[in-house]
Amino acid sequence: MGQIRKFSQLDTNALIGLVSPNQSVRQNLRSLLLDNHEFSVSAFAWHEFVSGPMQKQQSDFILSFVEERIIPIDREIAELAATLYNKTGRKKGSRPDCIIAATAIAKKSYLVTYNQSDFSPFLPFGLQLL
Repeated sequence: MGQIRKFSQLDTNALIGLVSPNQSVRQNLRSLLLDNHEFSVSAFAWHEFVSGPMQKQQSDFILSFVEERIIPIDREIAELAATLYNKTGRKKGSRPDCIIAATAIAKKSYLVTYNQSDFSPFLPFGLQLL
């Protein structure tokens, strides 16, 4: 019997960690791969990552790592992000995190982030962090 596939989305800081000298991020993600996780990225996290500074070979590496699974912001995600924004106090600067969290919730994925404090307000609304 095959292992159950687990779906995880990478936050911007996890993407940066993959191309940085930080070996612990790569080791953590490698262990998730071995635990049958399939990775994707929200369109907004991808936007933040490619806004740089970075090199083309770094974005190519990430694209191969996530097998080009970049989740677009559709109506469901946009409306869920707005709900998260409103229910967590409409905090200035929180919209990007709302979009990233909404993408993970809508796609029933874990969110792999190294900035859990920014995303903890979304836990009561179904976000699962790794």
